[in-house]
Amino acid sequence: MSADPTTIRVRYDAGHVMLSGAVEQELVITAQTMLNQLLETASQRSTDSIAIATGAYAIDRVIKRTSDINNECGIRTFRVVFEVADAAFWSAPDITEMLTDILWHLTGDTWLVSFSQRDMLYQTSSVQRLLGLKDPRPTRAALYSGGLDSAAGLANQVISTDETYILLTVGHHPSIRSSSLHQVATLRNLLHPKPLHHASFIVKFNGGVAGKMKAQETSQRVRGLLFYTTAAVLAEACGIEEIEVFENGVGAINLPLTEGGMVDGLSTRGAHPGVLAKIGQLLSKTLDKPIRFSLPFLHSTKAEMLRTLADRAHLPDWLKLSRSCIHSSLRISGKRHCGQCAACIERRQAFRAAGITEDIRDYDFDLFGGATPKEPGYLLTYLENARWWITEHPRVRSRLERHRILSDMTQLPLASIESLLMRHAKESLDTYGDLDLRDAA
Repeated sequence: MSADPTTIRVRYDAGHVMLSGAVEQELVITAQTMLNQLLETASQRSTDSIAIATGAYAIDRVIKRTSDINNECGIRTFRVVFEVADAAFWSAPDITEMLTDILWHLTGDTWLVSFSQRDMLYQTSSVQRLLGLKDPRPTRAALYSGGLDSAAGLANQVISTDETYILLTVGHHPSIRSSSLHQVATLRNLLHPKPLHHASFIVKFNGGVAGKMKAQETSQRVRGLLFYTTAAVLAEACGIEEIEVFENGVGAINLPLTEGGMVDGLSTRGAHPGVLAKIGQLLSKTLDKPIRFSLPFLHSTKAEMLRTLADRAHLPDWLKLSRSCIHSSLRISGKRHCGQCAACIERRQAFRAAGITEDIRDYDFDLFGGATPKEPGYLLTYLENARWWITEHPRVRSRLERHRILSDMTQLPLASIESLLMRHAKESLDTYGDLDLRDAA
């Protein structure tokens, strides 16, 4: 029987993930020695989980969203067969349902997922996992992206605890690895904490339909699943159950600014408390060990995370080493931030509200320089929502309540979320409220 041409098959072998069928693409996984040793000795099911997460991440990036009159949000339908070593486990209805539910929450797309048994097991070693970690051994685990939240979160945690962290950086370009390693090394020199163990894991497309960035889907909603899965396998090998995600509460909850953002796949849901709980449940079953993800700064704004560090010697300058811009391929000499995207708007607001002066030369566009942004729509909507929160407009309060239900966050007290969003709204208006955007309206 010939293969279904509409189905994508995913296969993993020794650091390579292959997509075949409806799409042909290869991904290469590169890791530091520590993680290479882990991948070589991981259990069959652990390797399955990395193969599934990497394959789903690849599919999400190589098949671009297209919208038309009948599909304004560009919602996609994927038929995927994952080749796995433990097909019986993954094909169990509750496991398949958990995985597809997570993928839907992350992307807003329809995932028709099935599993086939590999013809041979992964080539792994039976030798006990030795990650080459120096004493003291890590007692905490966290993801580290090199962004502003990661930097502020790590600095705050290192200052407040004597425990030893192992950090994981996952990215799609070697520059993410090098910049993150530099940031962490610099923080070590500034604070002299207990050792900060740091591992990195890079996935890179090898030719195929996504050989160039312009051919790829830019929303990349499944990357969170790849981050969390790899972190769980690493944490489990270290005997750690809890993985910390350094994300401010506004970003984690990520209430859409418009009604359309409530149902489409264009709103980031990667750090939603409800989604993190679902991923933790799936990975706990997969690894046969308890795994949970926590948000230490769920009740803080980004500015509040920075404000606690503003008066510490050298830390404000260290925070500026982080990168926030969504345009990862920005190629303007001496500029690391466009200055106009949603992430740059939040970054500048956080630094200003925290009382930290930035070097505007880091930005291609200065929001406070008097000129109107080229695409001011987001900033206008952002400020409109802030004003609604300050006046307790029923529109945003109703949207939040529906968002809690759709995102499985009803366990979070509504009053605490509203307080967080109102504080953020005040910070936003204090920062941008006096900008003259009349010509942009």
